[in-house]
Amino acid sequence: MSNDTQGYDEVLASLTPEMIDRFRTALELGKWPDGRVLTKEQKATTLQAVMVWEANNLPEAERTGYIERNACQSNKGEEDTVNISDLLGG
Repeated sequence: MSNDTQGYDEVLASLTPEMIDRFRTALELGKWPDGRVLTKEQKATTLQAVMVWEANNLPEAERTGYIERNACQSNKGEEDTVNISDLLGG
């Protein structure tokens, strides 16, 4: 395992639910609590951290962006595709 992977895993393990909530708020508002605007790189990294943390710590139905597949019959048989760059405004 490389040092980069170990460092990344350690950071993810150290994230708390409160930190993830702050990340979500920053992503929603496009800025940090101190008012600084998130850069494109910060948006991508923060979104990735939230998604990985949620995948490791929350049931699927509680994760950001969860859509119950059987709730919407209008798209039956169609696959939904979401491009991360669209979410990040890129």
